[in-house]
Amino acid sequence: MKKIILSMLTLSTIAFSSCGEKDTETEVTATENIEVAKLSGTYHVAESSVVTWSAQSYKDTVPAHIGTVAISAGSIVVEDEVVLGGEFSFDMASILESGEPNEYTVMLQNHLMDTSFFFVADFATSSFTITNVIDGVLTGSLNVLGISKEVSFPVEMNMSSESIAATANFDLNMLQFNLPYLLEQDTLPEAEKLEATNPTVTFQLDISASKAAH
Repeated sequence: MKKIILSMLTLSTIAFSSCGEKDTETEVTATENIEVAKLSGTYHVAESSVVTWSAQSYKDTVPAHIGTVAISAGSIVVEDEVVLGGEFSFDMASILESGEPNEYTVMLQNHLMDTSFFFVADFATSSFTITNVIDGVLTGSLNVLGISKEVSFPVEMNMSSESIAATANFDLNMLQFNLPYLLEQDTLPEAEKLEATNPTVTFQLDISASKAAH
């Protein structure tokens, strides 16, 4: 009788142990199959965002003018943590030199907005459309004065479920957009070029964008 009872207890222990092992195995397998969802959605650029620009003549060793232009609207589209596209509009009437306004800066702002440069009366906005971001290089189409050109520059982007922070610093030759004053300066004799405006402008981006509400 004792032998029978011991045998039954032994079988019960083995059975319970086997069930426990199977449950543990199932639990581990289920945990291993869980995937973390990748970031996706549309992020809208903050209303206060600006692009900083700096320009100089050929003779200058440091920028002679530093200013900003406002981003009037902007968005970045992300799917599975990959930037698929985006649109930005720039308010060209907001272009100005940094610092306290004075007679010279007002004159410069008017000069930049008239037919010498950006024809703001006819071209109130410029735009940029993102094509892709690959290996830290952003490529897109920049439209100025109705002329579109492909541009690429290195960008650093930090992405979360709620926001994107993007920074970049790059040079761009604005002569390709046929700005009249730059075209005129480009035809000057070499002896006079040192005083001429260098068409290569440095741009600095430091923008933030927030997730669109569902």
